Amino acid sequence: MPPNDNADATALRAELARLNERYTMLVSAIGLMVYDYHIPSGTISWSGETERVCGRTYAELDGGIAQWEQLIHPEDRPETLRALEVALAAQDRYDVEYRFQHKDGSYVWIFEHGYFIADATGKPEHMFGMLQNITLLKEAQDQQLRMQAEIIDAQAMALNELSTPLMPISDGTVVLPLIGSIDSRRAQQIMETLLQGVGERNAHVAIIDITGVAVVDTQVANTLIQAAQAVRLLGARVMLTGIRPEVAQTLIGLGVDLSVIDTKASLQDGIAAALDLV
Repeated sequence: MPPNDNADATALRAELARLNERYTMLVSAIGLMVYDYHIPSGTISWSGETERVCGRTYAELDGGIAQWEQLIHPEDRPETLRALEVALAAQDRYDVEYRFQHKDGSYVWIFEHGYFIADATGKPEHMFGMLQNITLLKEAQDQQLRMQAEIIDAQAMALNELSTPLMPISDGTVVLPLIGSIDSRRAQQIMETLLQGVGERNAHVAIIDITGVAVVDTQVANTLIQAAQAVRLLGARVMLTGIRPEVAQTLIGLGVDLSVIDTKASLQDGIAAALDLV
């Protein structure tokens, strides 16, 4: 071999050694399990940080593709395998997240990335890829989602309280001013707010003011009647105020019987009457 060829070969081997060292350092730093999946035989050759990722040595991961499938969490296995079939058929990138069984029996979250190498006929022969433990990232994401859900629930509770406020005006009287539309969910909320307020404050009179309710139909009327009946079971009485002339005509037309509820034209009239009763 000519001297120049020897020098070139030595330089090439040195460069390959440096690249291999950098590759090893990168795999170790990130904590990757690296694999070479021989598709025709089903065998998998593992390298990298297998013990850091799943607690198993290379020798303990000698079961090939069948072992890999069994170590996937049962709930994640169907979708993970389906994604592999799709990627294999298209010889496309394989990017998937799933839970993988650790040697201690627990499950860790894995991000897997793989790609395919075809043989001379164009048929996929090898799949090379890596597995990374992303459990801490998933836990942080779950915690963030829980915090967001708690914030949303708190905001919803605050909005509910604002949309159905119960205000005490004396030791024995509370007022529930209603504004806007009333659907089945809000009707239930009205009932709960009214009963809780009457019970906690030992109220004798509960005034429901519907001045701000745009439409009073059969559902709204039934809600008011049911609320009045429930409050009476607690030993209190309900007074309905804010019935506008057009609302009164609607209720008459619907045949709604409000005889179980005392009615007053305005909230001021209702408060005055309630204070006289208390």
